Amino acid sequence: MNRLLLIVLLSFILFGCSDVSNEPDSSPILDKEFVEANAEIGQTKDEVEEIFGTKYFSGEGEFETNEVWVYDKVKDDFEYEKSIQIVPFDEIREGNVDYQLYINFVEDETFMYLYIYRGEDGELWQYQVNPDGTTQDRKM
Repeated sequence: MNRLLLIVLLSFILFGCSDVSNEPDSSPILDKEFVEANAEIGQTKDEVEEIFGTKYFSGEGEFETNEVWVYDKVKDDFEYEKSIQIVPFDEIREGNVDYQLYINFVEDETFMYLYIYRGEDGELWQYQVNPDGTTQDRKM
């Protein structure tokens, strides 16, 4: 009897401490290495959500067929004015925003990626995947 009670208690402890969520984690860590490994021109919106997650804000780009999704990560629930057209350079430089990843779509496919982050040198950097698939990583 004591053995059965011990097993039941251990089961409650183990399952009570684990993350038993019905929703899969849709927020991978979007560091530069992840973006380099996963950003490909021509991905569909569904593929982007599957790879990069569903936590983004979006808006219409300069043309009717152009849509922009922006993924970001903020420090300690920091709030700022989110815009698809204005990069929060000061907030990234100060460390309140870790990064912003802009993904441009033409119709349903990715056209360009732009990842803006603070480098180890404290300077702002951008990693870009161009429409022709070439990449650039440069200090801003």
